[in-house]
Amino acid sequence: MSGTHVFPGAHHFRLSNCTINAASTININNFVNRGTSDAVIPLMPNPSVRFTGRTEIIAKLKEHFLNSSNDQVQKRKYFLLYGMGGVGKTQICLKFIEEMSDHFSIVCWLDASSAGTITQGLKGICNLPEAQSFSLDGSLESALWWIGSLKGNYAMVFDNADTLSPSELEAFFPPGQWGNILITSRNSNMRCLTLPENSFEVTEMEENDAIALLLKASCLNPSRVDVQTEALKIVKELFCLPLAIDQAGAYIASGATSIGGYLVKYSKYRKTLLSRKEFTGASKYNRSVYGTWELSYQEIQQRAKSDDPYVNEAANNALFLMELFPFFHHEGITEEIFAYAVVQCQETPQSALPLASSILDCRLLPIDDAGVWDNFTFREGIQTLISLCLIKQGLSDCEYSMHPLVHAWGRDRMVLSRRQECSSMAYVTLSCSLRDDRSQPYGFHRALVTHVRANMQQSIRDKHQKPDNYFDDSYEKFGWLLLEQGYSSEAKELEIQVLNARKRVLGVEHPDTIRAMGNLAATYGNLGNYSEAEKLEMQVLDARHRSLGVEHPDTIMAMANLARTYADLGNYIEAEKLEKQVLVARNRILGCEHPDTIRDLGNLASTYGSLGNYIGAEKLEEQVFNARNRILGIEHPDTIKALGNLAATYESLGKYIEAVKLGKQVVDARNRILGSEHPDTIKALGNLASTYGSLGDYIEAEKLKKQVLDARNRILGVEHPDTMMAMANLASTYKNLGNYNEAEKLEKQVLDARNRILGVEHPHTILAMANLAATYAKLGNYIQAVKLQKDVLDARNRLLGREHPTTISTMESLAVTCYNEGNYSEAEKFKIQVLNAKNKLLAVECNTPGNILE
Repeated sequence: MSGTHVFPGAHHFRLSNCTINAASTININNFVNRGTSDAVIPLMPNPSVRFTGRTEIIAKLKEHFLNSSNDQVQKRKYFLLYGMGGVGKTQICLKFIEEMSDHFSIVCWLDASSAGTITQGLKGICNLPEAQSFSLDGSLESALWWIGSLKGNYAMVFDNADTLSPSELEAFFPPGQWGNILITSRNSNMRCLTLPENSFEVTEMEENDAIALLLKASCLNPSRVDVQTEALKIVKELFCLPLAIDQAGAYIASGATSIGGYLVKYSKYRKTLLSRKEFTGASKYNRSVYGTWELSYQEIQQRAKSDDPYVNEAANNALFLMELFPFFHHEGITEEIFAYAVVQCQETPQSALPLASSILDCRLLPIDDAGVWDNFTFREGIQTLISLCLIKQGLSDCEYSMHPLVHAWGRDRMVLSRRQECSSMAYVTLSCSLRDDRSQPYGFHRALVTHVRANMQQSIRDKHQKPDNYFDDSYEKFGWLLLEQGYSSEAKELEIQVLNARKRVLGVEHPDTIRAMGNLAATYGNLGNYSEAEKLEMQVLDARHRSLGVEHPDTIMAMANLARTYADLGNYIEAEKLEKQVLVARNRILGCEHPDTIRDLGNLASTYGSLGNYIGAEKLEEQVFNARNRILGIEHPDTIKALGNLAATYESLGKYIEAVKLGKQVVDARNRILGSEHPDTIKALGNLASTYGSLGDYIEAEKLKKQVLDARNRILGVEHPDTMMAMANLASTYKNLGNYNEAEKLEKQVLDARNRILGVEHPHTILAMANLAATYAKLGNYIQAVKLQKDVLDARNRLLGREHPTTISTMESLAVTCYNEGNYSEAEKFKIQVLNAKNKLLAVECNTPGNILE
């Protein structure tokens, strides 16, 4: 910027043979006409020499202020730049003014952080040489009058108008229709001072621009590849927030660390690095990253002391939310969480064990006369946080998010003891939002589990693991939630604690203890630890027999669960035997049309399918479908599920055309009723893809399986078990298409992920190993194939037993690979073992079922 623009408004000075030293303010005490004011002229800073990018925003500003109106009457132009603190609004504005220096006749730059700073700046403007000739009295009013009287193309910049209301800021606008006004603010409500198209939300930098800024601030050579690589890691960790990046660069430039060592320091000393004022980078207000948000927090604290009860209440609610939100996940914070939690405020739970619901803070959960949550006070607090850009509104009116760094600051600003208290408070709120009866929509469960896991992980980081933090209700509910959403290992840890606590306090025979045992058994089954699941389910069945009798519904349910575990263990004969007992009991006690009876009929059909009795399975599944269609209707999810099971059996029977027809009906119905993103819809799409594969239409199968994988990646995340299953299924189709290299690549990813997430002994991990071994064999890499297949055989022998059909199939594959490798003696040994095992299986007689419903 040229010398004639150091003083805003002093553009007609001619300075020669003198030096001007920049200062934050300059005292003007020696003008001839000194009667106007002793105030200081506000100094407009220069933009940072490291200013980078933001071309789109500056172009938008230029287009707005350079565009001439077609109206005959002169109209003042307004523009608002709004966004969170530290995002670079002031720097963008400074750069814009510098590039437009020839366009504006006078620039009045005002610190608008308070009414006082604006008043001080306007009074200082009275001391400008141009203003002095008008004999102003040095008052605020005279300054506004003078600016309003200007006919030139002047610009007024209200920078950092964060705490004033729109009406309070508007009071400082000069009269008249001339000139241009540019506002920077965290308060998005300032948009009411402009037209919608004349405001712009400033967000994070583009990644490449962020890297360039970091390297400028670090004084490092941008041409070095290693430096660029490390810079990319840093800007990603700092979410491309300009002030954070500039501050990181200043720290690296100081010699305190290398660019390669910054993230190690940051992970240990984040609060310190984002708070230190000596590394404030290009901030013109000498504020650190955390310091700029702390100002917003202090503003809310000031409002909380207001005599106005509405302002006071809104601020206090905002402060309360700022203690909760940092302990949720930073995205997808919905009002549903609080609406569901209200129910707990109306109940008085009783238990010998500690309950989260008994200590729920109901400050934001008032109930109206109709017994429904009144969200007025909650919304008042939310609007306060939104107005200061501490949170943002999401895709819907009832969803909110925090910038990840603001989210971290919300925790870092607390001492450890307070952090632990607030973490517990958030944990309790999440727990109370989850119903015991599991009746809430799947979408809510999916969103909630993200917050639960974020909270639990933060507690671990804070070492918030004390014995008195056990809450029986939350541990049980979060256990089944985590299991339902695919986090079985985390569910197991909670359920073990529930079982131990209930055994200790309630006793082993208490119904709640037995229920906890059943829940843990289900989780063991999901983890593939079928032996442990079987052991627990036998204990549950024995306990229910003793305490409830053989005909009680809970006893029959325990028998059905044990039967399913027998099926998982490959003990289909024992599973069939138990399932028939269950079905007979259900028919006698509940009747043939009861939903539980029909469900157990479907379970028996599944076992027949596993036994290879597809005719029997088809007959039962047709009965299940007809019964559900008659009782529930064709559009009910359970009816559609029965249709899907029947389609799978048709596929097993080789009726591929019929299977495709039914599979399409299932996909169409689920799309229509549940939506395209529901897990059951995606599962149906995967089943249809499988049927196309069986039909030999691998191109269509590949197309659908890619859709399934994309959907699961997007909705569940790359490491979710269902996403891994979709990847494995796509790899299988690549093999069918002869694309073994692509199949190998995917199968390696699946195996690595399952080893890491599920463990080496999980059946899905072992299956992934078997699939990769088969691909190695197809590629002619027999050494690797044999090695993996032997590992698979050892694991299946250990977990399933030598006579399990899957173990025998593994042995058969190994024999073939050994033969192809040229190791004929090994191949012959395995073939003999396969023959012996098959002969034993064939010796077992299978009973064909009758029409049990009739």
